[in-house]
Amino acid sequence: MLRSSSWVRGLIAGLAGGVAWLGGTFLFFAPAQAILGDPARQSAKLLAAFADEPGPRATQAPWLLAVGLLSVGVLWGWVYAWLSGPWSGSWWKRGLRFGVVGWVLMVPWFEFYLPWNVLWEPAALVALEFVCWALVLLVVGLVIAGVEAALRPETRRTIA
Repeated sequence: MLRSSSWVRGLIAGLAGGVAWLGGTFLFFAPAQAILGDPARQSAKLLAAFADEPGPRATQAPWLLAVGLLSVGVLWGWVYAWLSGPWSGSWWKRGLRFGVVGWVLMVPWFEFYLPWNVLWEPAALVALEFVCWALVLLVVGLVIAGVEAALRPETRRTIA
């Protein structure tokens, strides 16, 4: 179980990570949409999932995306605070490590099962999404690690 202080650090770092996740998604996926949303390249089945009624829930209630990513960010922040104590290296190395772990545990299965398998997305576009997700999750890992490190009492003493 998390100690009280690490629980709070994880909560705050996770909220920052959720904001980074939202920002990273727009920063890296928005430019890729010119390719990912091109009907000449993309699966009609995937495009229909976004265009047909009912559309994604987040198109009807855009706040859902922000709440979802903040919630997932908090969970990731707690997991980071729980796991990262014995990790060696600077905060940014631990953050990159955490981003890679998150990517490995989430992206390959998700991209294989839903976009490639269910929605028939072409493999080249799945590969592009792999890269976009890697960038997003590395940013999330760095933000969570950086905020958590800044909130550690021992880190604040050495900075001051």
